[in-house]
Amino acid sequence: MKVGFLAAPMHPFESYRMIVTLAEEAEVDSVWVPDHLLGCAHPALWPDMALAALSPDSDAWYDPFACIAAIGRESDLPMGVCVTDGIRRRAPDIARTTLTLHQLCRGGFHLGVGAGEAENLVPFGYDFDTPVAELEAFLIELRSLLDRGVTASGSPGRTGLPLRRDDLGPPKIWVAGHGPRMLRLTAEYGDGWVPAWPMSPSSYRDRRRTIAEHAGRVGRPMPECALHVGVIIGRSRDHVAELMERDPLGKLSALMCSAEIWARHGMAHPSGDGCRGLVDLIYHDLDPEYLRDLAPRIPFELVEEFTFIGNATEIADRVGGYADNGLEHVILGNATGTVGGLDEISSNAKELLALTNALGRL
Repeated sequence: MKVGFLAAPMHPFESYRMIVTLAEEAEVDSVWVPDHLLGCAHPALWPDMALAALSPDSDAWYDPFACIAAIGRESDLPMGVCVTDGIRRRAPDIARTTLTLHQLCRGGFHLGVGAGEAENLVPFGYDFDTPVAELEAFLIELRSLLDRGVTASGSPGRTGLPLRRDDLGPPKIWVAGHGPRMLRLTAEYGDGWVPAWPMSPSSYRDRRRTIAEHAGRVGRPMPECALHVGVIIGRSRDHVAELMERDPLGKLSALMCSAEIWARHGMAHPSGDGCRGLVDLIYHDLDPEYLRDLAPRIPFELVEEFTFIGNATEIADRVGGYADNGLEHVILGNATGTVGGLDEISSNAKELLALTNALGRL
């Protein structure tokens, strides 16, 4: 199995650079950078959270394309964005950026795209009413520009940039598809599939099968199948559970799970019964003191619905269930230190390397 690292481009820049350096030391296959305007924690709670020692503000996120342009000249690893949307920037602009980075990055560039997340759109005035329709139009135009160098409409719009590299070929498009229409778009326009929502191994298998059926229908190759996996590494699952009981704000990552998943654990999602999890979640709309009171009551098992927790063996065993169902490229979002802070990060550095080695053998 291929292994990638997710490198959050948070201020200060050296923190991001350190993750890329660690990825090189771990000899992983790829580095991916998320595209966020807002962060993944409530700013009013951030000063009391363990990872605040790494960045002064939970919303201090750099532009991922700019970060990749800077680091991609220093590293041989393929670089990707995981993921941007087709709402904030239109296809011609993203096509130019993609082709530019594919030339600049020594290891090449991969573009991950999705229908968007509310937190990066709604607070800034972007329309989030029909995101999948917006993405479909975006993908039609993007694919035409990257494949043929011209617009899909036949207008005079074109790009004169090289569409491929002699050593690497063209840049690849990865689609973050989950629902039926998004899975179809993944098959019709994607070179890779990169979901991030919580799902069981059997659900992963079923969605992969749907993509394969659509790809066969339109005569396209089956996209490479990835999965973004958030991990908290510790000496054991039980050890991390104990840390979360002492520092329950770390449990708030469970907000990224849907209201349906919360209900299975006997809980009501603070964003309402219709919340689909990270795609609808806007931390900043929630009362921080309510979240502070809620955190100790969140079951550890609910946190585990989104985050893989434990030592290298425990996490690799869980990922193995997905490998058995078609996972080819796991992308690790390392959230170690969410509880325990810098001490946990430093004490589990070797365990992270052990995990990447174990996953590479799956």
